[in-house]
Amino acid sequence: MISFLYHCAHRLSVPIMLFLCLLMATDASGGSNRFPQSIQFIYIDSNIGNSSGGHTALRLGDMVYHFQVFPDGFFRIVRDRWSYFRYIYNDLENRTLNVAHISVSAKNFGLIQHHLNRYYLIQEAHMERLEALQADEKLLSDLVLCKNDIMVKGVGLFSQETEQSSSVQTLRSAVVLAHGKDFLKNGIQNLDQELANIPIDVTVPGTSKISNTAYPPTMVSIFNQYQRNRLKRAALSMIQEARPLRNDGLRDISAIAQPGDPSKLNVNEQMLLKVYARGLMATVVRLPVSKRPDWGYPLLLAVARYQAVRRSLDENRMVLLDAFPADAQIVLERNLREDPVVMAELVDRSRRTYLDIRRESFTKSALDERNYNLLEESGGRYAELEKGQRMRASVRVAHGRLIPSKPGPVSLAVKPVCWTNITPRLAYVRLARKTYQQQLKTCYPYDLINRNCATELLRIINDSFESMEEVKHALGGYIRPGEFFSHIPFRLYGLISRRFRIKQTEVLPSYRKRMVARMYTTETNATAVYLREFNTLSSSVYKPLPGDSPFLFFTDDVVWPRPLYGAVNTVYTGLFSALGLLTLPMDQGALAQKGLRGMLFSFPELFFFNIRKGSFNYVSDRDDPQTNALERSAPAFNRYVSP
Repeated sequence: MISFLYHCAHRLSVPIMLFLCLLMATDASGGSNRFPQSIQFIYIDSNIGNSSGGHTALRLGDMVYHFQVFPDGFFRIVRDRWSYFRYIYNDLENRTLNVAHISVSAKNFGLIQHHLNRYYLIQEAHMERLEALQADEKLLSDLVLCKNDIMVKGVGLFSQETEQSSSVQTLRSAVVLAHGKDFLKNGIQNLDQELANIPIDVTVPGTSKISNTAYPPTMVSIFNQYQRNRLKRAALSMIQEARPLRNDGLRDISAIAQPGDPSKLNVNEQMLLKVYARGLMATVVRLPVSKRPDWGYPLLLAVARYQAVRRSLDENRMVLLDAFPADAQIVLERNLREDPVVMAELVDRSRRTYLDIRRESFTKSALDERNYNLLEESGGRYAELEKGQRMRASVRVAHGRLIPSKPGPVSLAVKPVCWTNITPRLAYVRLARKTYQQQLKTCYPYDLINRNCATELLRIINDSFESMEEVKHALGGYIRPGEFFSHIPFRLYGLISRRFRIKQTEVLPSYRKRMVARMYTTETNATAVYLREFNTLSSSVYKPLPGDSPFLFFTDDVVWPRPLYGAVNTVYTGLFSALGLLTLPMDQGALAQKGLRGMLFSFPELFFFNIRKGSFNYVSDRDDPQTNALERSAPAFNRYVSP
């Protein structure tokens, strides 16, 4: 009997063990499947100025969300592409990124992503509402002063000359053929009548408290109605009068061609441009009778692009519209002289980018609007920088997509029947704008302790879920904004690393650290590398910038020598302050202030703390494919980082 039981147990042990192994494997697989994705909490090391406390951000996929204080005082969430965010903070700002990967389920990843996007879109809706109130206020203020012109985007591309454009005459003939000889004249008259019937009834925000969790109600803007009407009228007028383009609104790229660059159009480029021109003509014929309410600007742009394309074909050279916006930042020539190497790098990079886009655009089977716009943008940036370098002139820089939209004045000569008693309406709109602006200050406040980049990011994460228990289940832990000094960015990073479900952590060294580390692997004499790169006088990576404040030794990559280096830095910057007293009558204290600022950021080094790292206006790491394709002229002269 005992032998029989033993035999049965032995026979059953194999399937039981197999079952247990399968169960364990299933559980392990299920555990990984439960958390297949990760959100990345990023702590950005400190640097001087508003960045001295460090910074925090949250990455989901290719998008990074973080909070910044803007010059207008609003504390707003920003949504950046990961490659751009890294280039600004990790490279130009020269700050190390510490990244904690938090494992989450696909569902919870989606919840957090949805909540972040919703917060961002609500905030943008509030800001657009404020801009609409500001535009209405300016419009009514101008009308009170009998200024009957408004600025309309796209109109500034066209000349006011009486000489007609043969290209636009061709477009006019196509419109007349499709819609009749009186179509343009009747369309203009109808739009004038429509303008006269638009009442000055501005929907303004109420006195109820606004919220960053609810979309604001729809607002009727008198300026937007006038602008939409005048855009349509301007587009029809440009066709009817066959207005040519302004010469200063065009960029002749062939005129700045370097040796070896294409100065003429090849056969394939000519063919694709001809096809694109026919498509633009069809667009011009179709848009005035389309159902879309905002066809005015697309029609203006199509008319302008048609002229540019026809001129390119007629002259057999690449001619493009100027795509820079009216509010592009102007970089003065004296600022460009401070670092000619950066300017030369930017010109060369913009040239290569334009040539690559031109080559890629014309190897396709057809030239579409997106590719043609990329040509305008890249060619415009190249032409602007090349002009600045050749002529030693100021240049314009702008971030993001550039679409030709140069504004110009359009008359409101047709007096609406309701333009009486504008002054009381202006007072009403002005009060509404001030009230709404103050409400937004309350809705999006900044406070160093209670509402900063760390607390608000954590608050949004927590608010993505219904309860504390749901947060714990989703992330593996819970942190209340502000508790245990979590308003300090590096402290919050430490708490998250200990409390949340961390898949892994990684450190992305700053640009200078990466370059110096690379030197240690490529050069044989490590001592020589250290002695060359540990100070600002002989460093081959870093060149002092005016905004960095003077210092001698880098202390971000050393620990025990830091107090000694900090003491030398303090004395070094103190000498600048002393020298500044002598130059006080000539520079109004600029040098002395620079020295005192340098001493301020040297003191923490005496106690093993590092803040200052130095920064860069331009870097190009060819081994970094993530940031290689980025446009770099705008951030070279206009990187706004706070914190």
